[in-house]
Amino acid sequence: MAEQGPPPPRSGRLPTAGRRGDPRATDRRYWDEPAGPDEENPPWAGPGVTPRWADHDAPQRRAPAGQGAGSQGGRARGDAGVAASAWEEEPDRTDWEPGSRSRKAAARSRRRSRITWVWAGAAVAVVLIVVAVVAKLHGHQPAPVSNGGFVTTFQRGEFKTVPNSCTAVTSATLGQYLPGKRRMVAPRSLNGSAQSLCNWTLDAPPMYRVLEVSAQAYSPSALATGNGSATQAAIDAYQQDLATLRHPVRATHLPPATVTALHGLGTAAFAALQVVQARGISTDLETVVARDQNVLVVVVMQGPHARSGKYRAASQSELQSGAIAAATDITHGLH
Repeated sequence: MAEQGPPPPRSGRLPTAGRRGDPRATDRRYWDEPAGPDEENPPWAGPGVTPRWADHDAPQRRAPAGQGAGSQGGRARGDAGVAASAWEEEPDRTDWEPGSRSRKAAARSRRRSRITWVWAGAAVAVVLIVVAVVAKLHGHQPAPVSNGGFVTTFQRGEFKTVPNSCTAVTSATLGQYLPGKRRMVAPRSLNGSAQSLCNWTLDAPPMYRVLEVSAQAYSPSALATGNGSATQAAIDAYQQDLATLRHPVRATHLPPATVTALHGLGTAAFAALQVVQARGISTDLETVVARDQNVLVVVVMQGPHARSGKYRAASQSELQSGAIAAATDITHGLH
């Protein structure tokens, strides 16, 4: 019996079948088909060794590595050469399945459609908001809107600003009640154009007069009583001034005022007279408070006089007439 030697060396590259003139050419069936029952194995195969083909162990190689190693542990490692290389070089057919590209294209199209609809919806929302804002700005002033009837906007006939008190009081009024060389002071307003203050002083013995004028337009406020409207806020201030004149705070050392209702001046008005005595000097204070819608006008006319006779006393009617004239000028400036 002839001694079997090692098998001839085999190239890692599959033999090229059908190439004429190549002495290494081998029958294609030798690589692609298993040997039949009547065919003999090559002499180097030996007992129990059979050739392995490229697709012979495909099911086993698709199994997990651990399972394949356990079930095929006793087999020869020599088949890992040609068969493994042939299997690894086989392309992944899942990427080439029919319809895979069309499905991916359809998915991309759906994503683009969703993005387009989202941006279109956002654009429509922005347009609607802009249209609503423009309509609100160019439309009429909205009606009073609030929770439970609470007013938060200016109503028809209410004022947002007041005239300049220093120019609203006419020169005719000043010339009649403060004749001569007057000194004017305009205190700074803390509420912008919604408030105006101006003072005049005349020191021309035997006459001494002081005229103080203030006008303020009130805004809707949550602190106001009733519905919180601007007019209601002015009504609250009007009532507060009336109560303070009738019952002055003790720290002011002012006497209670004599109050007289006035008609034909704004929506509501009253006059209050106080006579102050201090260190031999008497000062008559005539205060006129007038309300026109949400604007409150307060005018104070002073006529101090001394016992020495340097300054003569003014009549109460003269002081009241001067205060009413100045308040009338301010209310006329509102319209």
